Amino acid sequence: MKNILVTSLGVLLLAGCATTTNTACTCPLAKVNNGWCNECAVGYVAGVTIDSQMLFEALDAHGHEIGPGGIQCPSCRQEIQIDGYCDRHGIGWVNQQAYFSTLTYRLAKGQAKDISKISCPICQANAQAKGWCDSCQVGMVGNVAFGNKEDFQQASQRYEVLLAAVEVAGTCEMCAGAILFDSTCPVCKISYKNGKRIPSPRP
Repeated sequence: MKNILVTSLGVLLLAGCATTTNTACTCPLAKVNNGWCNECAVGYVAGVTIDSQMLFEALDAHGHEIGPGGIQCPSCRQEIQIDGYCDRHGIGWVNQQAYFSTLTYRLAKGQAKDISKISCPICQANAQAKGWCDSCQVGMVGNVAFGNKEDFQQASQRYEVLLAAVEVAGTCEMCAGAILFDSTCPVCKISYKNGKRIPSPRP
């Protein structure tokens, strides 16, 4: 199912990545809101700079509301009540909103911060990558703050996947999508799990 998702996603996004009219730089706001700056042609998720518009759109960092009638999966119906994750459909739920990748689901459990306004030097340093501050009892994954250590640790693992996807996107955007969804690139036929290349499944 995930292979189909990656393939379909790539076709749709390649068709939709039209050139936009330049406007003033919105990078400062985009860094906090997981947004895209048209002027600079870059996006940000967890403070990470993303040059590939296709990968940025695939990350789909913002939650989606799905009406009760649209949720048929018993697992999803259960997980939505506990801010959980449905492994069957690859959908995470936070505040009854759907997130379509493990990364964005994990990040949604934290709170994006303006790094320049963080007063603690340890937390500010952690925000350059990731780390836990024992004094503040806050973990930073990029510019996203977590008060719950388990949520922080889980988001940290997927953050590494994000970095791997960003690194590969310049060579193959479909591989970047496959990394994001722990799937197989339909172009290169390379499979990935937890950000690392694995043996591809036999046909």
